[in-house]
Amino acid sequence: MSIKKTVAIAAAAGALAAISVPAMALENEFHGSYYFGTIFSNYNNGVAGVNFVPTLKKPKMNNYFEQRARIQYIAKASDDLKLVTQFEIDNQFGKSTATTATNNKTNGVGIDSDVVNIEVKHAYLDFNIGKNFNTKLGIQPYKDTLKGLFIDADIPGITTTTELGAYTLGLGFTRLTDSLAPFSQSTAHAFRLGELNQDLFMLDNTFAFTKDTKAALSYYFLANYATANARDLNHTFSLSGETKVGPVALSGFVAKQLGNSRTATGVRGSNNGWAANVAAKAAVGPGTARTGFLFTSGDNNPSDGHNNGWAPTTVNSYNESGLVILTRNTANSPGTTDQYIRRAITNQAVAFLGYNANLTDKLFVDGAVGAAWVPASAGAPNNNASDFMGTELGLTTGYKLYPNLTLQAQAGYMILGGYYADSAAGAKDPENPYTMRLQAKFAF
Repeated sequence: MSIKKTVAIAAAAGALAAISVPAMALENEFHGSYYFGTIFSNYNNGVAGVNFVPTLKKPKMNNYFEQRARIQYIAKASDDLKLVTQFEIDNQFGKSTATTATNNKTNGVGIDSDVVNIEVKHAYLDFNIGKNFNTKLGIQPYKDTLKGLFIDADIPGITTTTELGAYTLGLGFTRLTDSLAPFSQSTAHAFRLGELNQDLFMLDNTFAFTKDTKAALSYYFLANYATANARDLNHTFSLSGETKVGPVALSGFVAKQLGNSRTATGVRGSNNGWAANVAAKAAVGPGTARTGFLFTSGDNNPSDGHNNGWAPTTVNSYNESGLVILTRNTANSPGTTDQYIRRAITNQAVAFLGYNANLTDKLFVDGAVGAAWVPASAGAPNNNASDFMGTELGLTTGYKLYPNLTLQAQAGYMILGGYYADSAAGAKDPENPYTMRLQAKFAF
């Protein structure tokens, strides 16, 4: 073998080793979950992303099957650097794959399957700079300090966390909308990328006084320029906190929104919404009792251009009630077909009582009752003057067949109030909404 060949082989082997060492040093983590559910409901109809409004006197019961699989892969280079990815597959049994409704992303699956359906849920780089500074770049989960009432979503963005003793500073940016208007030299009023967009800036200041007591002062600035020659600037300020008083855990927040808007025709307006919450929970007997109150303002004069209603992003949530109909609760949601009286949570006040208990090491039960009102009755069905939306009774019971597999049954029933009186065809009261679900949940 010639010296040149020997050198070439040695160089190739060295290059291969240089490439292989980092890959071999990676820790590969796989996690995931699978959900299956069958739904029997007179309002859940396989469509998501909208508020449910009771309008039918005799709605027929819907029945459908759905599944959701999530696969997470984490490439961990070290304790300070990792790539996090998560992919999601949603299917509704037998549904036509031709469905293209904006608010219904679930693909159907029928005989012989062969459906193309995989979505990117998360894809972000997570790294530390030093011991106190963390950065996440990419599509990542984000939930505000208002228990998700302003935003609780997967966002394409940049977030940082700086820990300085008891103080934590969180900063973030996400572009929620970019209208993608193309630039053209020949167009008189051409636009560029980054001009017709909706951007959100996040600032969270959190201070831990003790291990049980902390407070957060947050500011969220939503700048919406997605419509040409128009704008909507919304400033959200909030103060939140949690503590323990003996056996009782207390939490809550108050938030105020200020801002201004201008339509493409020059009509000016303002934003003046607000929200508040207080909640408590304590160990009682074999389980935990909880109670709370949530208020989000409404607008009684929507035509004057001044919005006094709480203005969240397009995706928000409120989970601690345990309810399944009145208010969006991601912990109790089915797959992509979740519908609620308030999926976009605004113009609603909710009071609730709940109790959850582990009856055995495998059997659990969770019950809740809640009542809701509207702070602003403008726009009520059939122009009703009553502000009472109704009362919900919810129950979930489950059995852990294996440590990773839970089988559960869930039911919710809402007794409609005067807010919906005479709103069905023929000036009749609509049917009370209900949902019943049989579910299997696997996680690893």
